[in-house]
Amino acid sequence: MKKIFIILTAVCIGAVSFGQTVFQSDLSSWANGDPTDFMNTARTSIASANVVEQTIGATYGTSMASLINTSTSHKRFVTDAITVVPGESYLIEMWVACQDSGELRTGYYDVTNASYGTYNPYIDVATTSAGNLVMVSQTVTVPATSSSVEFILSLRNTSVNQSVFNIGIFLDSIAITATTPPTPTIKKIYDIQFTTNVNGDSPEVGNVVTTKGVITGIVKNGPDRHAFFIQDSAAAWNGLYIYERNDSTLVIGDSVEVTGTVAEYNGLTELSFVSNITVLNSGNTLPTPVVTTTGNANMEQWEGVVIQTLNAECTSNTVGFGMWEINDGSGTLLADDDIFPYHFNAVVGSDYNVTGIGHFSFGDYKILPRDINDISLVVGIDELNANNVAVYPNPANDQITFQLENNGFELIVADITGKMVATANTVADKLTLSIENLNNGIYFYTIKNKDAVIATNKFVVVK
Repeated sequence: MKKIFIILTAVCIGAVSFGQTVFQSDLSSWANGDPTDFMNTARTSIASANVVEQTIGATYGTSMASLINTSTSHKRFVTDAITVVPGESYLIEMWVACQDSGELRTGYYDVTNASYGTYNPYIDVATTSAGNLVMVSQTVTVPATSSSVEFILSLRNTSVNQSVFNIGIFLDSIAITATTPPTPTIKKIYDIQFTTNVNGDSPEVGNVVTTKGVITGIVKNGPDRHAFFIQDSAAAWNGLYIYERNDSTLVIGDSVEVTGTVAEYNGLTELSFVSNITVLNSGNTLPTPVVTTTGNANMEQWEGVVIQTLNAECTSNTVGFGMWEINDGSGTLLADDDIFPYHFNAVVGSDYNVTGIGHFSFGDYKILPRDINDISLVVGIDELNANNVAVYPNPANDQITFQLENNGFELIVADITGKMVATANTVADKLTLSIENLNNGIYFYTIKNKDAVIATNKFVVVK
């Protein structure tokens, strides 16, 4: 049975509807005293001296614009020419504030036909905002014969009070979005991801697409919890990150069809502004991990793809932010804790086979292990035979015993989140650990001898 989820998200700066955003600015880019995405056309009538960059109090970006016009006649603050859909209506959302007085309205100049459109009514920004940053919006409809317009912010009657917090109307950000949702184009993940651009950007950036794949991993930690990855083939360029955090019902193995806008977020290709998720079926077999080297994993083509590195040495478990570092000799690769944390248990100098999803964030390529089964310690046959471990009873209730063939070892126990919950040492060949304070569930143990890991596995607590 298909399960369909219609996603309704409100974004502070960006589209509230699901139409294409044709213009967006947080007023943080300035040159020669003017914001770079305004003030560049002949329709602008407000003087540069009355458009003042303010860095104190900016919320969306590093700056905002203070717009001043104390006269009763309006002045125009105008965008560059923007390509539009003939006859389309556009929602203009503005985050503004005003303390004393100031009125603002919106309109457009039809570049195609060289004529002004009808203005909307004035908004009393001082009354509406009461001095606080608020979002106000108006809609304009462009003519059916127009394909290019300049959007206009018209203002008048701003306060003559020139103290630092009372300078005209503050404009902190603006987004202009078509109100008609575009028809999505059906695309395979490969067509979204594959690129020859040197910057790695997708050829579909900004386009609304529908694609499908099997969920291979779901983010469990951090602010992006519930975002997920899909994949449709065990090959490069065939995985994709879906930035949708409002659906907690999806599970790994679900085959889903997703509609959203292709975006590049700090170098990561993703599907954002997700408007629809349809679960086609569940319980699907996941793609076979693609074996690669730690050096090669630092490439765009592995974003969203389940990959595996073999015989990679842990070179650091103190990278920070839940990360640890591995290297098979071809170059370092970060393993991150977005899905499963392991840096507490990773042992520097030990070799691991690590499976996980290729990812990119904060300027680095990474691998995201999904659970303990994605991480295995590489142990030589002779060493393994010399250090057979007996763990009993398993499942356990109030205590559990670990017995080795050699004397002297250290025991570390972690819960399923990677949090260390118990440690113990013995000089003998057997250690009994009290687990009365542990809740029911799966726990993972690591056994060390002279700082070398000689065994890792799991046990179950059932009470």
